[in-house]
Amino acid sequence: MKKDSFFKKIFFIIVVVFMISSSVLIYSVIRIQEASLLQVMYSKAKTTAKSISLVSSDAMITEDYSFLIEYIEKVISDNDEIVYTVITKKNGDSLYSTSEHWSILSQLPSKLHKELTNQIKGDIAYNLFDNKEVYNFTYPVVFSGIEWGWISIGYSLKQYNENMKTIYINSIVLLFLIVFVSMLIAYFLTRKIVKPILKLNSAVRDVAHGNFNTTVEISSNDEIAQLAKSFNYMIQEVKDSDKKLRNMNAELEKRVQQRTKELENLNKGLDQKVKEEVLQRTKQEQLLIQQSRFAAMGEMIGNIAHQWRQPLNALGLLLQNVENAYEMDMLDEKYIKRTVEKGTLLTNNMSKTIDDFRDFFKPNKKVEIFNISEAIHSTFEIIGASFSNHMITIDESLDDSLCVSGFSNEFSQVLLNILNNAKDELIVGSRQNKTIRIVVSKQGDEVLIEIEDNAGGIPENIIDKVFDPYFSTKDEGKGTGIGLYMSKTIIEHNMHGQLSVKNGKAGAIFSILLELAKCPVNRRINSEK
Repeated sequence: MKKDSFFKKIFFIIVVVFMISSSVLIYSVIRIQEASLLQVMYSKAKTTAKSISLVSSDAMITEDYSFLIEYIEKVISDNDEIVYTVITKKNGDSLYSTSEHWSILSQLPSKLHKELTNQIKGDIAYNLFDNKEVYNFTYPVVFSGIEWGWISIGYSLKQYNENMKTIYINSIVLLFLIVFVSMLIAYFLTRKIVKPILKLNSAVRDVAHGNFNTTVEISSNDEIAQLAKSFNYMIQEVKDSDKKLRNMNAELEKRVQQRTKELENLNKGLDQKVKEEVLQRTKQEQLLIQQSRFAAMGEMIGNIAHQWRQPLNALGLLLQNVENAYEMDMLDEKYIKRTVEKGTLLTNNMSKTIDDFRDFFKPNKKVEIFNISEAIHSTFEIIGASFSNHMITIDESLDDSLCVSGFSNEFSQVLLNILNNAKDELIVGSRQNKTIRIVVSKQGDEVLIEIEDNAGGIPENIIDKVFDPYFSTKDEGKGTGIGLYMSKTIIEHNMHGQLSVKNGKAGAIFSILLELAKCPVNRRINSEK
Protein backbone atom coordinates (compact mmCIF):
# COMPACT_ATOMS: atom_id res chain seq x y z
CA MET A 1 0.00 0.00 0.00
CA LYS A 2 1.43 3.39 -0.95
CA LYS A 3 2.53 5.98 1.57
CA ASP A 4 -0.16 8.48 0.61
CA SER A 5 -2.90 5.85 0.07
CA PHE A 6 -6.56 6.56 0.64
CA PHE A 7 -6.59 4.00 3.48
CA LYS A 8 -3.93 5.89 5.43
CA LYS A 9 -5.67 9.20 4.90
CA ILE A 10 -9.02 7.90 6.21
CA PHE A 11 -7.27 6.12 9.09
CA PHE A 12 -5.39 9.27 10.02
CA ILE A 13 -8.54 11.42 9.91
CA ILE A 14 -10.50 9.05 12.18
CA VAL A 15 -7.64 8.76 14.69
CA VAL A 16 -7.20 12.54 14.77
CA VAL A 17 -10.94 13.08 15.33
CA PHE A 18 -10.94 10.54 18.18
CA MET A 19 -7.84 12.10 19.75
CA ILE A 20 -9.16 15.66 19.50
CA SER A 21 -12.52 14.63 20.98
CA SER A 22 -10.84 12.65 23.75
CA SER A 23 -8.42 15.49 24.51
CA VAL A 24 -11.26 17.99 24.80
CA LEU A 25 -13.21 15.60 27.03
CA ILE A 26 -10.22 14.88 29.31
CA TYR A 27 -9.37 18.59 29.48
CA SER A 28 -12.96 19.36 30.53
CA VAL A 29 -12.85 16.62 33.20
CA ILE A 30 -9.56 17.98 34.57
CA ARG A 31 -11.00 21.49 34.77
CA ILE A 32 -14.13 20.19 36.54
CA GLN A 33 -12.09 18.19 39.07
CA GLU A 34 -9.80 21.18 39.64
CA ALA A 35 -12.83 23.39 40.24
CA SER A 36 -14.21 20.77 42.67
CA LEU A 37 -10.97 20.74 44.67
CA LEU A 38 -10.95 24.52 44.83
CA GLN A 39 -14.59 24.48 45.90
CA VAL A 40 -13.73 22.05 48.73
CA MET A 41 -10.92 24.34 49.88
CA TYR A 42 -13.24 27.33 49.59
CA SER A 43 -15.89 25.64 51.78
CA LYS A 44 -13.32 24.50 54.33
CA ALA A 45 -11.72 27.97 54.50
CA LYS A 46 -15.09 29.70 54.73
CA THR A 47 -16.19 27.44 57.61
CA THR A 48 -12.96 28.06 59.51
CA ALA A 49 -13.00 31.83 58.87
CA LYS A 50 -16.65 32.05 59.90
CA SER A 51 -16.02 30.20 63.18
CA ILE A 52 -13.01 32.45 63.93
CA SER A 53 -15.15 35.49 63.20
CA LEU A 54 -17.92 34.40 65.55
CA VAL A 55 -15.54 33.56 68.43
CA SER A 56 -13.06 36.43 68.10
CA SER A 57 -15.23 39.36 67.04
CA ASP A 58 -15.60 40.63 70.68
CA ALA A 59 -11.87 40.29 71.29
CA MET A 60 -11.13 42.13 67.98
CA ILE A 61 -13.38 45.03 69.02
CA THR A 62 -11.83 45.27 72.51
CA GLU A 63 -8.32 44.54 71.07
CA ASP A 64 -7.89 41.57 73.41
CA TYR A 65 -4.84 40.15 71.58
CA SER A 66 -4.06 37.55 74.25
CA PHE A 67 -7.39 35.82 73.64
CA LEU A 68 -7.01 36.13 69.91
CA ILE A 69 -3.51 34.64 69.96
CA GLU A 70 -4.54 31.75 72.20
CA TYR A 71 -7.58 30.93 70.05
CA ILE A 72 -5.76 31.23 66.73
CA GLU A 73 -2.92 28.98 67.93
CA LYS A 74 -5.51 26.37 68.87
CA VAL A 75 -7.17 26.63 65.44
CA ILE A 76 -3.81 26.27 63.63
CA SER A 77 -2.76 23.33 65.79
CA ASP A 78 -6.06 21.55 65.08
CA ASN A 79 -5.77 22.12 61.29
CA ASP A 80 -2.30 21.41 59.90
CA GLU A 81 -3.34 22.71 56.44
CA ILE A 82 -3.44 26.31 57.69
CA VAL A 83 -0.14 28.08 56.95
CA TYR A 84 -1.02 31.45 58.46
CA THR A 85 -3.90 33.64 59.65
CA VAL A 86 -4.13 37.40 59.56
CA ILE A 87 -6.75 39.21 61.68
CA THR A 88 -6.94 42.84 60.64
CA LYS A 89 -8.95 45.50 62.46
CA LYS A 90 -10.35 48.23 60.27
CA ASN A 91 -8.09 51.26 60.55
CA GLY A 92 -6.02 49.36 63.11
CA ASP A 93 -3.22 46.84 63.52
CA SER A 94 -3.07 43.29 62.17
CA LEU A 95 -2.33 40.05 64.04
CA TYR A 96 -0.22 37.69 61.91
CA SER A 97 -0.02 34.11 63.26
CA THR A 98 1.61 30.85 62.11
CA SER A 99 2.21 27.50 63.77
CA GLU A 100 5.61 28.74 64.89
CA HIS A 101 5.17 32.39 65.90
CA TRP A 102 2.87 35.43 65.92
CA SER A 103 3.39 39.16 65.47
CA ILE A 104 1.42 42.39 65.39
CA LEU A 105 1.79 44.34 62.16
CA SER A 106 1.08 48.02 61.89
CA GLN A 107 0.90 47.75 58.07
CA LEU A 108 0.05 44.84 55.75
CA PRO A 109 1.74 44.12 52.38
CA SER A 110 0.08 46.27 49.72
CA LYS A 111 -1.18 43.32 47.67
CA LEU A 112 -2.81 41.69 50.69
CA HIS A 113 -4.25 45.02 51.74
CA LYS A 114 -6.04 45.31 48.38
CA GLU A 115 -7.73 41.96 49.04
CA LEU A 116 -9.43 43.32 52.18
CA THR A 117 -12.95 44.15 50.99
CA ASN A 118 -16.44 43.50 52.17
CA GLN A 119 -16.61 40.48 49.82
CA ILE A 120 -15.74 36.87 50.58
CA LYS A 121 -12.84 35.95 48.31
CA GLY A 122 -10.64 32.85 47.87
CA ASP A 123 -7.91 32.21 45.31
CA ILE A 124 -4.48 30.61 44.84
CA ALA A 125 -1.76 33.20 45.45
CA TYR A 126 1.80 33.59 46.68
CA ASN A 127 2.24 33.92 50.43
CA LEU A 128 3.48 37.47 50.74
CA PHE A 129 5.23 36.61 53.99
CA ASP A 130 7.44 33.63 52.97
CA ASN A 131 6.95 33.54 49.13
CA LYS A 132 5.22 30.15 49.06
CA GLU A 133 2.13 29.38 46.99
CA VAL A 134 -1.01 29.11 49.20
CA TYR A 135 -4.76 29.29 48.91
CA ASN A 136 -5.56 32.71 50.40
CA PHE A 137 -9.09 33.22 51.73
CA THR A 138 -10.39 36.59 52.98
CA TYR A 139 -13.52 36.89 55.14
CA PRO A 140 -15.00 40.17 56.56
CA VAL A 141 -15.73 40.45 60.32
CA VAL A 142 -19.17 41.99 60.80
CA PHE A 143 -20.74 42.62 64.24
CA SER A 144 -24.12 44.29 64.79
CA GLY A 145 -24.17 45.21 61.07
CA ILE A 146 -20.84 47.02 61.33
CA GLU A 147 -17.70 45.85 59.48
CA TRP A 148 -14.90 45.75 62.09
CA GLY A 149 -12.16 44.07 60.10
CA TRP A 150 -11.09 41.01 58.10
CA ILE A 151 -9.77 37.52 58.57
CA SER A 152 -7.28 36.18 55.99
CA ILE A 153 -6.38 32.48 56.07
CA GLY A 154 -3.61 30.90 54.01
CA TYR A 155 -4.14 27.19 53.29
CA SER A 156 -1.35 24.88 52.16
CA LEU A 157 -1.64 23.58 48.60
CA LYS A 158 0.24 20.36 49.29
CA GLN A 159 -2.86 18.14 49.30
CA TYR A 160 -4.33 20.11 46.36
CA ASN A 161 -1.16 19.61 44.28
CA GLU A 162 -1.02 15.89 45.11
CA ASN A 163 -4.65 15.50 44.05
CA MET A 164 -4.04 17.43 40.82
CA LYS A 165 -0.94 15.30 40.07
CA THR A 166 -3.01 12.16 40.50
CA ILE A 167 -5.68 13.61 38.20
CA TYR A 168 -3.07 14.45 35.49
CA ILE A 169 -1.49 10.99 35.66
CA ASN A 170 -4.87 9.28 35.42
CA SER A 171 -5.80 11.56 32.52
CA ILE A 172 -2.58 10.75 30.61
CA VAL A 173 -3.11 7.02 31.13
CA LEU A 174 -6.70 7.41 30.01
CA LEU A 175 -5.55 9.39 26.94
CA PHE A 176 -3.10 6.67 25.87
CA LEU A 177 -5.80 4.06 26.38
CA ILE A 178 -8.24 6.08 24.30
CA VAL A 179 -5.59 6.54 21.57
CA PHE A 180 -4.98 2.79 21.43
CA VAL A 181 -8.70 2.00 21.33
CA SER A 182 -9.34 4.75 18.75
CA MET A 183 -6.59 3.33 16.51
CA LEU A 184 -8.18 -0.12 16.67
CA ILE A 185 -11.61 1.31 15.91
CA ALA A 186 -10.17 3.50 13.16
CA TYR A 187 -8.37 0.55 11.57
CA PHE A 188 -11.46 -1.67 11.33
CA LEU A 189 -13.70 1.25 10.35
CA THR A 190 -11.27 2.44 7.67
CA ARG A 191 -10.86 -1.05 6.33
CA LYS A 192 -14.61 -1.39 5.98
CA ILE A 193 -14.83 1.96 4.17
CA VAL A 194 -11.80 1.53 1.92
CA LYS A 195 -12.15 -2.13 0.93
CA PRO A 196 -14.84 -1.50 -1.76
CA ILE A 197 -12.86 1.46 -3.05
CA LEU A 198 -9.73 -0.71 -3.34
CA LYS A 199 -11.72 -3.25 -5.34
CA LEU A 200 -12.91 -0.51 -7.63
CA ASN A 201 -9.36 0.86 -7.94
CA SER A 202 -7.99 -2.58 -8.86
CA ALA A 203 -10.66 -2.95 -11.53
CA VAL A 204 -9.77 0.49 -12.95
CA ARG A 205 -6.11 -0.56 -13.21
CA ASP A 206 -7.08 -3.73 -15.06
CA VAL A 207 -9.10 -1.67 -17.51
CA ALA A 208 -6.19 0.76 -17.90
CA HIS A 209 -4.01 -2.20 -18.96
CA GLY A 210 -6.55 -3.27 -21.58
CA ASN A 211 -8.55 -5.89 -19.65
CA PHE A 212 -12.18 -5.03 -20.41
CA ASN A 213 -13.53 -8.30 -18.98
CA THR A 214 -13.15 -7.23 -15.36
CA THR A 215 -16.16 -6.39 -13.14
CA VAL A 216 -16.65 -5.11 -9.59
CA GLU A 217 -18.98 -7.01 -7.23
CA ILE A 218 -19.99 -5.14 -4.04
CA SER A 219 -22.74 -6.60 -1.84
CA SER A 220 -23.70 -3.35 -0.03
CA ASN A 221 -26.31 -0.91 -1.26
CA ASP A 222 -24.56 2.37 -0.53
CA GLU A 223 -23.12 5.03 -2.83
CA ILE A 224 -19.95 2.99 -3.52
CA ALA A 225 -22.08 0.04 -4.66
CA GLN A 226 -23.95 2.38 -6.99
CA LEU A 227 -20.59 3.61 -8.28
CA ALA A 228 -19.52 -0.02 -8.90
CA LYS A 229 -22.69 -0.69 -10.91
CA SER A 230 -22.04 2.45 -12.96
CA PHE A 231 -18.46 1.29 -13.49
CA ASN A 232 -19.60 -2.11 -14.73
CA TYR A 233 -22.00 -0.43 -17.13
CA MET A 234 -19.25 1.89 -18.33
CA ILE A 235 -16.90 -1.06 -18.95
CA GLN A 236 -19.53 -2.75 -21.10
CA GLU A 237 -19.95 0.45 -23.11
CA VAL A 238 -16.18 0.76 -23.46
CA LYS A 239 -15.96 -2.83 -24.74
CA ASP A 240 -18.59 -2.09 -27.38
CA SER A 241 -16.88 1.18 -28.31
CA ASP A 242 -13.49 -0.54 -28.47
CA LYS A 243 -14.86 -3.10 -30.87
CA LYS A 244 -16.32 -0.38 -33.08
CA LEU A 245 -13.07 1.60 -32.93
CA ARG A 246 -11.02 -1.41 -33.96
CA ASN A 247 -13.27 -1.94 -36.98
CA MET A 248 -13.12 1.73 -37.86
CA ASN A 249 -9.33 1.75 -37.39
CA ALA A 250 -8.93 -1.15 -39.79
CA GLU A 251 -11.09 0.64 -42.35
CA LEU A 252 -9.19 3.87 -41.76
CA GLU A 253 -5.83 2.16 -42.27
CA LYS A 254 -7.00 0.88 -45.65
CA ARG A 255 -8.11 4.39 -46.62
CA VAL A 256 -4.85 5.89 -45.34
CA GLN A 257 -2.79 3.47 -47.40
CA GLN A 258 -4.83 4.27 -50.47
CA ARG A 259 -4.57 8.01 -49.81
CA THR A 260 -0.83 7.72 -49.13
CA LYS A 261 -0.29 6.18 -52.54
CA GLU A 262 -2.27 9.00 -54.14
CA LEU A 263 -0.25 11.60 -52.21
CA GLU A 264 3.03 9.95 -53.17
CA ASN A 265 2.08 10.16 -56.83
CA LEU A 266 0.98 13.76 -56.35
CA ASN A 267 4.20 14.63 -54.50
CA LYS A 268 6.27 13.24 -57.32
CA GLY A 269 4.45 15.52 -59.75
CA LEU A 270 4.74 18.48 -57.33
CA ASP A 271 8.46 17.91 -56.80
CA GLN A 272 9.00 18.03 -60.53
CA LYS A 273 6.89 21.22 -60.81
CA VAL A 274 8.74 22.84 -57.90
CA LYS A 275 12.11 22.04 -59.42
CA GLU A 276 10.97 23.48 -62.75
CA GLU A 277 9.58 26.59 -61.02
CA VAL A 278 12.77 27.11 -58.99
CA LEU A 279 14.88 26.70 -62.11
CA GLN A 280 12.71 29.19 -63.97
CA ARG A 281 12.83 31.62 -61.02
CA THR A 282 16.61 31.29 -60.87
CA LYS A 283 16.86 32.04 -64.56
CA GLN A 284 14.62 35.09 -64.09
CA GLU A 285 16.78 36.31 -61.20
CA GLN A 286 19.93 35.85 -63.28
CA LEU A 287 18.25 37.68 -66.14
CA LEU A 288 17.29 40.52 -63.81
CA ILE A 289 20.84 40.78 -62.53
CA GLN A 290 22.21 40.70 -66.06
CA GLN A 291 19.72 43.34 -67.21
CA SER A 292 20.58 45.47 -64.20
CA ARG A 293 24.27 45.25 -64.93
CA PHE A 294 23.70 45.99 -68.64
CA ALA A 295 21.61 49.01 -67.71
CA ALA A 296 24.31 50.16 -65.30
CA MET A 297 26.92 49.59 -67.98
CA GLY A 298 24.87 51.70 -70.39
CA GLU A 299 24.73 54.48 -67.85
CA MET A 300 28.44 54.05 -67.21
CA ILE A 301 29.33 54.24 -70.91
CA GLY A 302 27.43 57.51 -71.09
CA ASN A 303 29.40 58.75 -68.11
CA ILE A 304 32.67 57.67 -69.73
CA ALA A 305 31.64 59.58 -72.85
CA HIS A 306 31.21 62.70 -70.72
CA GLN A 307 34.55 62.02 -69.00
CA TRP A 308 36.36 61.54 -72.33
CA ARG A 309 34.78 64.45 -74.26
CA GLN A 310 36.97 67.13 -72.69
CA PRO A 311 40.35 65.29 -72.94
CA LEU A 312 39.55 64.24 -76.53
CA ASN A 313 38.85 67.87 -77.46
CA ALA A 314 42.09 68.91 -75.77
CA LEU A 315 43.98 66.11 -77.57
CA GLY A 316 42.53 67.29 -80.93
CA LEU A 317 43.62 70.86 -80.26
CA LEU A 318 47.05 69.58 -79.29
CA LEU A 319 47.41 67.78 -82.63
CA GLN A 320 46.27 70.91 -84.53
CA ASN A 321 48.88 72.92 -82.66
CA VAL A 322 51.55 70.42 -83.75
CA GLU A 323 50.48 70.84 -87.37
CA ASN A 324 50.51 74.64 -87.11
CA ALA A 325 53.90 74.58 -85.41
CA TYR A 326 55.28 72.42 -88.24
CA GLU A 327 53.95 74.81 -90.90
CA MET A 328 55.41 77.79 -89.02
CA ASP A 329 58.72 75.96 -88.56
CA MET A 330 58.36 76.12 -84.75
CA LEU A 331 58.51 72.36 -84.24
CA ASP A 332 61.65 71.84 -82.19
CA GLU A 333 62.70 69.23 -79.59
CA LYS A 334 61.48 71.33 -76.67
CA TYR A 335 58.06 71.89 -78.25
CA ILE A 336 57.68 68.19 -79.11
CA LYS A 337 58.64 67.14 -75.55
CA ARG A 338 56.12 69.57 -74.03
CA THR A 339 53.40 68.40 -76.43
CA VAL A 340 54.11 64.72 -75.72
CA GLU A 341 53.88 65.34 -71.94
CA LYS A 342 50.49 67.03 -72.35
CA GLY A 343 49.23 64.22 -74.59
CA THR A 344 50.49 61.56 -72.16
CA LEU A 345 48.69 63.29 -69.25
CA LEU A 346 45.44 63.38 -71.23
CA THR A 347 45.67 59.69 -72.23
CA ASN A 348 46.54 58.68 -68.65
CA ASN A 349 43.39 60.41 -67.40
CA MET A 350 41.35 58.60 -70.05
CA SER A 351 42.99 55.30 -69.06
CA LYS A 352 42.14 55.95 -65.42
CA THR A 353 38.49 56.37 -66.44
CA ILE A 354 38.61 52.89 -68.05
CA ASP A 355 40.21 51.44 -64.86
CA ASP A 356 37.48 53.00 -62.73
CA PHE A 357 34.85 51.55 -65.05
CA ARG A 358 36.45 48.10 -64.87
CA ASP A 359 36.82 48.18 -61.06
CA PHE A 360 33.27 49.38 -60.68
CA PHE A 361 31.85 46.30 -62.40
CA LYS A 362 34.35 43.82 -60.99
CA PRO A 363 32.40 41.44 -58.65
CA ASN A 364 33.60 41.23 -55.05
CA LYS A 365 34.79 37.73 -54.15
CA LYS A 366 34.46 38.16 -50.37
CA VAL A 367 33.02 40.46 -47.74
CA GLU A 368 35.30 43.35 -46.84
CA ILE A 369 35.25 46.36 -44.53
CA PHE A 370 35.26 49.58 -46.54
CA ASN A 371 34.94 53.28 -45.84
CA ILE A 372 31.56 54.77 -46.79
CA SER A 373 32.96 58.17 -47.78
CA GLU A 374 35.60 56.63 -50.06
CA ALA A 375 32.96 54.51 -51.80
CA ILE A 376 30.84 57.62 -52.38
CA HIS A 377 33.83 59.58 -53.73
CA SER A 378 34.75 56.77 -56.14
CA THR A 379 31.20 56.86 -57.49
CA PHE A 380 31.40 60.67 -57.88
CA GLU A 381 34.59 60.32 -59.95
CA ILE A 382 32.68 58.20 -62.48
CA ILE A 383 29.47 60.25 -62.74
CA GLY A 384 30.81 63.69 -61.81
CA ALA A 385 31.27 64.89 -65.38
CA SER A 386 27.76 63.83 -66.40
CA PHE A 387 26.22 65.66 -63.45
CA SER A 388 28.30 68.78 -64.11
CA ASN A 389 27.27 68.71 -67.76
CA HIS A 390 23.62 68.88 -66.67
CA MET A 391 24.39 71.61 -64.12
CA ILE A 392 23.45 69.40 -61.15
CA THR A 393 25.12 70.34 -57.86
CA ILE A 394 26.02 67.57 -55.39
CA ASP A 395 26.04 68.80 -51.80
CA GLU A 396 27.68 66.33 -49.43
CA SER A 397 28.03 66.05 -45.65
CA LEU A 398 30.16 62.96 -44.97
CA ASP A 399 31.74 61.43 -41.88
CA ASP A 400 35.08 60.04 -43.09
CA SER A 401 35.54 57.83 -40.00
CA LEU A 402 32.60 55.45 -40.66
CA CYS A 403 33.05 51.99 -42.15
CA VAL A 404 30.70 49.12 -42.95
CA SER A 405 31.09 45.44 -43.84
CA GLY A 406 29.92 44.21 -47.25
CA PHE A 407 30.67 44.50 -50.95
CA SER A 408 31.99 47.94 -51.92
CA ASN A 409 31.36 47.57 -55.68
CA GLU A 410 27.75 46.45 -55.13
CA PHE A 411 27.26 49.37 -52.74
CA SER A 412 28.60 51.72 -55.43
CA GLN A 413 26.10 50.24 -57.90
CA VAL A 414 23.30 51.05 -55.44
CA LEU A 415 24.53 54.66 -55.18
CA LEU A 416 24.82 54.86 -58.98
CA ASN A 417 21.23 53.63 -59.46
CA ILE A 418 19.78 56.10 -56.93
CA LEU A 419 21.86 59.05 -58.19
CA ASN A 420 21.04 58.34 -61.87
CA ASN A 421 17.31 58.17 -61.05
CA ALA A 422 17.59 61.50 -59.23
CA LYS A 423 19.52 62.98 -62.20
CA ASP A 424 16.85 61.81 -64.68
CA GLU A 425 14.07 63.41 -62.60
CA LEU A 426 16.00 66.67 -62.26
CA ILE A 427 16.69 66.82 -66.01
CA VAL A 428 13.01 66.29 -66.88
CA GLY A 429 11.90 69.15 -64.64
CA SER A 430 12.45 72.85 -65.32
CA ARG A 431 14.02 73.57 -61.92
CA GLN A 432 16.92 76.00 -62.02
CA ASN A 433 18.89 75.01 -58.92
CA LYS A 434 19.22 71.27 -59.39
CA THR A 435 20.68 69.82 -56.21
CA ILE A 436 21.35 66.38 -54.74
CA ARG A 437 22.33 66.25 -51.08
CA ILE A 438 24.14 63.25 -49.54
CA VAL A 439 24.46 62.99 -45.76
CA VAL A 440 26.36 60.21 -43.92
CA SER A 441 25.88 60.04 -40.13
CA LYS A 442 26.21 57.63 -37.22
CA GLN A 443 22.98 56.37 -35.65
CA GLY A 444 23.97 54.33 -32.55
CA ASP A 445 25.57 51.13 -33.87
CA GLU A 446 24.50 51.83 -37.46
CA VAL A 447 25.44 54.11 -40.37
CA LEU A 448 22.70 56.15 -42.07
CA ILE A 449 23.19 57.34 -45.68
CA GLU A 450 20.49 59.75 -46.90
CA ILE A 451 20.29 60.84 -50.58
CA GLU A 452 17.83 63.72 -51.14
CA ASP A 453 16.99 65.57 -54.34
CA ASN A 454 14.80 68.59 -55.06
CA ALA A 455 12.94 67.08 -58.04
CA GLY A 456 9.52 67.29 -56.36
CA GLY A 457 9.23 63.81 -54.88
CA ILE A 458 7.46 60.56 -55.80
CA PRO A 459 3.64 60.46 -56.15
CA GLU A 460 2.09 58.88 -53.04
CA ASN A 461 0.08 56.38 -55.09
CA ILE A 462 3.25 54.72 -56.47
CA ILE A 463 5.86 55.32 -53.75
CA ASP A 464 5.24 51.82 -52.32
CA LYS A 465 5.93 50.24 -55.73
CA VAL A 466 9.29 51.82 -56.65
CA PHE A 467 11.23 48.76 -55.40
CA ASP A 468 9.09 46.26 -57.37
CA PRO A 469 10.78 44.54 -60.32
CA TYR A 470 9.99 45.99 -63.79
CA PHE A 471 8.24 49.02 -62.27
CA SER A 472 9.33 52.28 -63.91
CA THR A 473 7.89 55.77 -64.39
CA LYS A 474 10.22 56.54 -67.29
CA ASP A 475 9.20 56.44 -70.94
CA GLU A 476 9.44 53.11 -72.73
CA GLY A 477 12.99 52.33 -73.73
CA LYS A 478 14.51 54.71 -71.14
CA GLY A 479 14.12 52.59 -68.04
CA THR A 480 14.20 48.84 -67.22
CA GLY A 481 12.45 49.04 -63.83
CA ILE A 482 14.97 46.76 -62.14
CA GLY A 483 17.57 49.23 -60.82
CA LEU A 484 15.90 49.97 -57.50
CA TYR A 485 14.75 46.36 -57.15
CA MET A 486 18.34 45.15 -57.42
CA SER A 487 19.50 47.97 -55.12
CA LYS A 488 17.11 46.81 -52.40
CA THR A 489 18.22 43.20 -52.92
CA ILE A 490 21.89 44.18 -52.54
CA ILE A 491 21.34 46.28 -49.38
CA GLU A 492 18.89 44.01 -47.56
CA HIS A 493 19.94 40.50 -48.66
CA ASN A 494 23.64 40.83 -49.43
CA MET A 495 24.58 43.48 -46.82
CA HIS A 496 21.80 42.82 -44.25
CA GLY A 497 20.74 46.47 -44.10
CA GLN A 498 17.64 48.49 -44.95
CA LEU A 499 16.75 50.58 -48.01
CA SER A 500 13.66 52.81 -47.87
CA VAL A 501 12.24 55.93 -49.51
CA LYS A 502 10.03 58.77 -48.41
CA ASN A 503 9.10 62.23 -49.64
CA GLY A 504 10.71 65.28 -48.07
CA LYS A 505 9.89 68.97 -48.47
CA ALA A 506 11.62 69.36 -51.86
CA GLY A 507 11.87 65.84 -53.22
CA ALA A 508 12.50 62.16 -52.55
CA ILE A 509 14.77 60.93 -49.74
CA PHE A 510 16.37 57.49 -50.09
CA SER A 511 17.71 56.12 -46.78
CA ILE A 512 20.29 53.34 -46.47
CA LEU A 513 20.87 51.89 -42.98
CA LEU A 514 23.87 49.57 -42.50
CA GLU A 515 25.53 48.04 -39.46
CA LEU A 516 28.61 49.98 -38.30
CA ALA A 517 31.97 48.16 -38.54
CA LYS A 518 35.36 48.95 -37.03
CA CYS A 519 37.63 50.55 -39.61
CA PRO A 520 41.04 48.95 -40.25
CA VAL A 521 44.02 50.77 -38.69
CA ASN A 522 45.48 51.95 -42.00
CA ARG A 523 42.02 53.13 -43.10
CA ARG A 524 41.60 55.12 -39.86
CA ILE A 525 45.04 56.74 -40.34
CA ASN A 526 44.13 57.79 -43.90
CA SER A 527 40.89 59.31 -42.62
CA GLU A 528 42.78 61.28 -39.96
CA LYS A 529 45.17 62.61 -42.58
